Amino acid sequence: MENSRPQLNLAELTQLRWLLGGVLGLLSAWTVFYMDVDALLALAVLTVTVPLFTWYPRLSLVVPVWVHRLAFPLIVTVFAFDWWQNREPLPAMIRLDLMLIGYRCLAPRGRRDDLQLILLSLFAVVVTGVFTVSIAFVVQILLFTGCALALLLAITISDARAGDGSAAAAGWERVRWGALARRVRAVSDGRVVALGAALFAGVVGLSTVFFLAIPRFEISSSLFLDRMMTRKTLTGFTENVRFGAVTLIQQDNSMAFAVDVDPALVPAEPYWRMIVLDEYSGEGFRMSRALLEEREAARERATLHIGPRRGVPGGAVWTFFYQPGISRYLPLLGAFNSITFGEPQSLQQSRALRLASLSNESSKVVGYRIEGMDTQARISDPEFARRVAGLSAAPAEVPVERAHRFGRRREEPEGDVKPPPPTFLGLGLEHDADVMKVSKWVAELGGRGEGGLDLARRTGAWLQERHQYSLSSKIPEGEGDALVRWLGSDQPGHCELFAGGLVMLVRAAGVPARMVTGFKGGVWNQLSGGIRILNSDAHAWCEVWDEKEEAWIRVDPTPGAVLVETSRPGATGSSLARMPQDSGWQARLDGVRIFWYRRVVNFDSASQVGLLKASKEVVQSQTVLARAWIEQRVEAMVAWLRAPWDWARFAGLLVAVMVTSAFWVFWRWAGMRWWLDWRSRRAGLGRADPVRREAASWLRRVDAARAKGAEMVPGGALERAHTDLLRLRFGDRDSWPEPLAVFGAARRELRAARRAKAQA
Repeated sequence: MENSRPQLNLAELTQLRWLLGGVLGLLSAWTVFYMDVDALLALAVLTVTVPLFTWYPRLSLVVPVWVHRLAFPLIVTVFAFDWWQNREPLPAMIRLDLMLIGYRCLAPRGRRDDLQLILLSLFAVVVTGVFTVSIAFVVQILLFTGCALALLLAITISDARAGDGSAAAAGWERVRWGALARRVRAVSDGRVVALGAALFAGVVGLSTVFFLAIPRFEISSSLFLDRMMTRKTLTGFTENVRFGAVTLIQQDNSMAFAVDVDPALVPAEPYWRMIVLDEYSGEGFRMSRALLEEREAARERATLHIGPRRGVPGGAVWTFFYQPGISRYLPLLGAFNSITFGEPQSLQQSRALRLASLSNESSKVVGYRIEGMDTQARISDPEFARRVAGLSAAPAEVPVERAHRFGRRREEPEGDVKPPPPTFLGLGLEHDADVMKVSKWVAELGGRGEGGLDLARRTGAWLQERHQYSLSSKIPEGEGDALVRWLGSDQPGHCELFAGGLVMLVRAAGVPARMVTGFKGGVWNQLSGGIRILNSDAHAWCEVWDEKEEAWIRVDPTPGAVLVETSRPGATGSSLARMPQDSGWQARLDGVRIFWYRRVVNFDSASQVGLLKASKEVVQSQTVLARAWIEQRVEAMVAWLRAPWDWARFAGLLVAVMVTSAFWVFWRWAGMRWWLDWRSRRAGLGRADPVRREAASWLRRVDAARAKGAEMVPGGALERAHTDLLRLRFGDRDSWPEPLAVFGAARRELRAARRAKAQA
């Protein structure tokens, strides 16, 4: 008789549980990367200590007992202080969970401790699942699930082996991982492992089917957890932009958002507007209180919002996939007819500024579709034109006084003169020396001249002659306004300095101007078929008021850009010819992410209906094609059979029959013999021997035939076949008869027994 399969002892099971627990703790701790939680210190400590203690389990026994006694009170104290200091419960709870996971991974564990580790890890994974839809997290959670199931299996086997539910075993800390791996491989049954893998894959596949079939429903505010965490926005895209903030964003090459649209509709140089800044603070530009008040109140939560371009029929559809952590302001080219979100959103709009923002920054990718978006470089503003017309004095006549009046020390207007519009305000020069310098430069530029655009062209050329472009810009030290010091120097500058300098000089001449921040350009992703805009595309530019057009005109004084955009409504230009093409590895990864957002994240009821319709059409079309192919083959065969027969056709048919018969005979007597011999040499004499397995199969058939009434005559052929099968199944290999002859004899005798029973 064969020996039973070896089994792991209690010490080896404990070692396996220790390894699985360490891996499980690391997988759950690394989910913090997907959340906006400041826990890098705890994560770094876990990443170093957990692998070290997992690889050398004896380190866990070196820790003194008093450390284990003080661990829990110390962890609770740190958690209470963290919550009290930061006033945010969820980040504090996540950091608490990391500390508990780390302690459970470093201290010796019993059955209850392993179960606690699974629950603590599950908490981190579940919370992360609420805040992220990353495709990398899907892979990580699959690994986590497999590891957790393996740990539960090891715990169950340990309980059955120990008898008293304890997982302790002498000498478990003296582990040799190579020997343990060989032992696990020796005790593993390939059929059981394959069955478990098939069941796991089946569960994943069934979950995917349910995802595609079950209608979506919204759980408001991400299970209320997003209210327990404050989002962190990149510095450059808020209502207050300091000089250098946009430059910091430009050093990040990750994707900011992606756009699906017909490339023929994209302007030759797309400027994705996000925030309008009209007030100068001395350290940068910010959105004035007047502009903040112009924004409309938050709308009711809905998926469809009407845009400022309402009344304009039709329009192309733009699909945006906006990454989290950029800003709550949405990137737009201009006014639009409507915007549709994948889930209800509270939207704030400014119809005059052509801006749209969410009430809160989203913690996950925001997918939205815009219909009928205006791509022109001019923004019509009749309301602002009426306010400009109400000014009594011409600003160009008194540039220095205007600099005072439109700054922080501005005077109240006299008589019935209306106050200046918000975009005039905020020049903010405190020192008279700075005012005189600005006035001198405006005089050198010729003042207002023929209009605001003419002054903007001359000012942009003046800036580019005096300064070069550089990301590593430095404002000279000294007294007075920082921007004035830079204007008076020959230091290179970044986009914010060029835009801020133009706004200051143009305003000093009495022309309304403002700064705009957002993104410029993009890269055409050949794999995903869309535009990919990176954080390194962050940019700042200006919008100058044109009285003739009664519109804001885009002006970009940064060297290398088109200074004044003069395209008029109706002008078209495709950016695909000028836009960089990207098919590298980063583009491939971003293409996979965009596919994930399209087909998984934004898979709503409409997408379900579309998928079902497409699947139905594919099945129907393939069924029609298959049926047509079968009918053609049958018609061809019938036509061939009905055709007149001659010696050549008979010879061809005979050759085909002979080749088929020869192949069957070769496989039956030579191929099968070679296959059994090869498997026997590979498997040896153990349970996996294919000859013994085949003999066992034939023995079951003989026993079933006897149970149904087949007669086994002593000394007869069926009895001899039964004896030979027993020798193949349990006997020594040297005593084996020819296996194929024995199997053939058993087949013949069983057929004879069935015929005899049928005749009876």
